[in-house]
Amino acid sequence: MSVVSVPGISFTFAGGKVLVIPPLSLGDLEQLLEPINHVMNGVIDMAAIGTVIDATHAALRRNYPDMERAEVGSLIDLSNMRDVVQAIMNASGMEPVAAGEAGEVQAP
Repeated sequence: MSVVSVPGISFTFAGGKVLVIPPLSLGDLEQLLEPINHVMNGVIDMAAIGTVIDATHAALRRNYPDMERAEVGSLIDLSNMRDVVQAIMNASGMEPVAAGEAGEVQAP
């Protein structure tokens, strides 16, 4: 892996692999905010799974440009899926809505 160039949140993925999740770029956030809100509202379907992988890949590729989407998909499972999204939002300066609450991801 490459040297981390964008500060973020250290996260331990499945298998114990620790990576630094930086904030999403504004371009990625523009494309992913609405689908991320869908995930944060508790919906788990094929689109939500794809969104979690896409958002995580978009964030991680800022520090690990050679990381493939398939590798990111293998690092995430049902036990850490929500935590991964929350780490992405926290790194991006967004406040995810608490589980069970209706609403959308909010800027601080």
